[in-house]
Amino acid sequence: MTLESTLQFLAITLFLEVTPGPGVMFILYQSAFSFRNAVAGTLGLLTSNVIWISLVATGLGLVLTQNPSVFDALRYAGAVYLVYLGYKIIHYGIGKPKANDNIHAEQHKSTWSSYRQGMLTSLSNPKALLFFMALFPQFTRPEYFIEDIIYFGLLKMTCLAVVMISYGVMGRRMFNYMGESTWANTISRVFGGGIIIAAIAIARG
Repeated sequence: MTLESTLQFLAITLFLEVTPGPGVMFILYQSAFSFRNAVAGTLGLLTSNVIWISLVATGLGLVLTQNPSVFDALRYAGAVYLVYLGYKIIHYGIGKPKANDNIHAEQHKSTWSSYRQGMLTSLSNPKALLFFMALFPQFTRPEYFIEDIIYFGLLKMTCLAVVMISYGVMGRRMFNYMGESTWANTISRVFGGGIIIAAIAIARG
């Protein structure tokens, strides 16, 4: 393992993690409830990364990607879930100052719910598996494949955690500043719209 390959991997991974996508939109939305919700959502994203990396390490990822009907079924199911999640965010926002106006508004959200949604948000994009399968072989050595997968997998998840927690801090400060206002709900619904757009992109392949 060389320092050069590690730095190259970190540069690629950090760039991709920082780029806004459904995961980033999801964490920013979770931060509207509390920083703990953002952390729980990040843990959900990390759990799904463990699953993706395990599929690559065991060779099951290759089996899934070489079966178009199974892969497409996962892709469409994931897109449907993301549309559903985006709809919920757009419809309910983060609550209203007058709770009676919307009894379904999620003004208080459990960390378990954030964790579960975070895991499903990432698992809803099976194209992430293709990304892992394309990226890791560029840096792993055949004779140390499992060891290298673990090493770079931990680096990938460290980057994910740092970036998403940073977004969570930024989002929490933004929503603290705005309070439970119309602007806060408008911004949260923009995040929901972004997730739906990502879902359409996943469905289109």
